[in-house]
Amino acid sequence: MEGSQKSMKNITEMSLVEFRELLGALVHEDIFKSHERLTTLLAKDSSRKELDAEFMEFHGDYEDLGFWFETYAEDPLKGLDPHASLTKKLKRQRNYILANRKTTLEERIYRRMGIYLESDPKPEKKVIELPLDKYRQLLRNLVTQELFVVRERVAMLLEEGAPFKELDVAFREFFIAYELLELALEDYHYDPDEDLEMSEAFAQDLDKVDISLKAGDSTYSLEEVFKEFEGE
Repeated sequence: MEGSQKSMKNITEMSLVEFRELLGALVHEDIFKSHERLTTLLAKDSSRKELDAEFMEFHGDYEDLGFWFETYAEDPLKGLDPHASLTKKLKRQRNYILANRKTTLEERIYRRMGIYLESDPKPEKKVIELPLDKYRQLLRNLVTQELFVVRERVAMLLEEGAPFKELDVAFREFFIAYELLELALEDYHYDPDEDLEMSEAFAQDLDKVDISLKAGDSTYSLEEVFKEFEGE
């Protein structure tokens, strides 16, 4: 599903039915199925090849989940009881995210499209180059992220028919947990097509582009291309 189709209107403008539908969609995103499979593979001490195949699915599902949140620009702590223990926990987590995040929202949106903006501090750690022990360590960190615990709580609240107020707090917790997962991946470069053999047809197309560039033909940057699409 395209990101624009998943974008959310202001939660405060949603009816309870719409809000339940939103949370129901979030807790059934494919990343939670991939999480179970990846956790099982790690427990079985599976091979790098098996882990690579599932991590590709996990990472793609993580990007899909991100499409839901890219238009949510509100402060997730706004309106919460500042004295509640959960609010204090969420505030600590949010402060940690803001203090350690290196990218802007625009840079993160483009990253999900497989593009690094010139302003983006491209991560130096490449997943494909990690030694097996470091790779497993990264995957264990990912599958134990708070997002997967919070998802279970949100699913339980939906099943119990919790009121809007409880669901609203649960969404804030879900959103911040997603940001923590996003932060855990921020320092890693991952391209599922990296190290794959290039098809002959694609190589020929690249040669044509190279010849065109050397001939002085005009070109467009990727940012200009995306802006052109956005303006249509």
